[in-house]
Amino acid sequence: MKSDTVVKLGIIANALGAAPANPSAALIAEAAGEPDHAVSYLVLAVLYEEIPHPDLIKGFTRRWRLDGLVSLVDEHAKIAGRRRRSKAVPTRVVSDVVADVTDTARSRFTTGIQRVARETLSRWWIGRDIELVTWDQRTSRFLSASPEEAERVVLQPVVAGPVEFIIPFRATLFLPEIAVDDERAARLRTIARFSGGRSIAIGFDCIPVTTAETAGPGMPGAFSKYLSTLARFDAVAPISKAAGREYRGWRRMLSGAGLTGPEITDLPLPFNANPEPRDRASIEATRAELGLDDVPVVLSVGSREPRKNHLSLLHAAELNWRAGHEFALVLVGGNSWETQQIDEFVSDLRRKNRRIIMLSGVSDEMVWDLYATARFSVFCSINEGFGLPVVESLAYRTPVITSNFGSMRDLGEGRGALLANPHDPEQMADAMRLLLTSDEEVARLSAEAANLPTSSWDHYAEELWQLA
Repeated sequence: MKSDTVVKLGIIANALGAAPANPSAALIAEAAGEPDHAVSYLVLAVLYEEIPHPDLIKGFTRRWRLDGLVSLVDEHAKIAGRRRRSKAVPTRVVSDVVADVTDTARSRFTTGIQRVARETLSRWWIGRDIELVTWDQRTSRFLSASPEEAERVVLQPVVAGPVEFIIPFRATLFLPEIAVDDERAARLRTIARFSGGRSIAIGFDCIPVTTAETAGPGMPGAFSKYLSTLARFDAVAPISKAAGREYRGWRRMLSGAGLTGPEITDLPLPFNANPEPRDRASIEATRAELGLDDVPVVLSVGSREPRKNHLSLLHAAELNWRAGHEFALVLVGGNSWETQQIDEFVSDLRRKNRRIIMLSGVSDEMVWDLYATARFSVFCSINEGFGLPVVESLAYRTPVITSNFGSMRDLGEGRGALLANPHDPEQMADAMRLLLTSDEEVARLSAEAANLPTSSWDHYAEELWQLA
């Protein structure tokens, strides 16, 4: 049986293109050629079974230049051999596309970010070599996604395989999420800088910096660490022109630190102008399940957090209830924080017999039914990188009231949206009142929604693949 060190030397030699029949430090040195940070990263990652620290990589390369590689590999093999891991897993070096899907793979909820990740990777998965990985905080490693995790991402059955420590080497690293865990972001930064491959990320927004007061506790600082990781990436693809402006502004600041930063290529998310039509029986079943009978539905989809502006929406709704307008307000969203004021406001309104339905963790099918049955939706967020609920509503020809600036204005103006200042609940209330009382205005905006550009998730996924 081969020793653990010999197995590791074989993995390194194989990754470097050498025939590892008799793996040795000398064989690795011959295959490696001149000193190279990428090879240093590979050797250290395999020997220590974790993504190495940048200082260790740079120090290793420096000594390689001075003393050669053979003795250095033997030295670190001995040190690593004395650091046995309590839970060993096989190591595999990957040189194709490696996608970090940590959050999407472990969540049963579908945020906007996770919807983008799933829609993209479910298409990449077909006919392409892609490795899905998740960050294991306990072992400081990226591990291959389990079948259950992978299925949450690619939305189809995945063949079971062993859990492995995955080392991207001369690969394409793809980040379809926001990585705010400090250790995870640091390891991604190392891979982007030293693995010898290409790194691309989807750029959702810079909201924790531009409107930090609306972010969750600790998020602005954590997001800054994430941005320091993206500074080492090759390319970032913002999801809208508005998000692109934010990322270009951030990139310009990097010159003060002597960094070039990634190439910024705007790839706006698609307008799915022809969603699957909802079956009337399904819509009626959803209305019955929620007790909506024949009352007009005002829908709001979005996580309950300060940025989504639910307090202003509730204020605007109450002004209309007081004016005698009958409707049910349906709020769909999870990931709640700082919701005490919202919860207290909702309780107060319910004591007045206001019809408010709050849903979390519901199926996509129920959400589509609600879009299809709503008289209109409201998405007056304080800040958005894109604003998927605007597009989703308009795709069902359901008018939407949205914010009068940024990506939301870009998406909705002239396409079936009424624009309102999200900082002015009375202006929001006026827009709601118009759509509650004017069938003509609802019909006009519904007809405008036919102007949505023709694009699809297939097209978006293909454009993103070209960056890889």
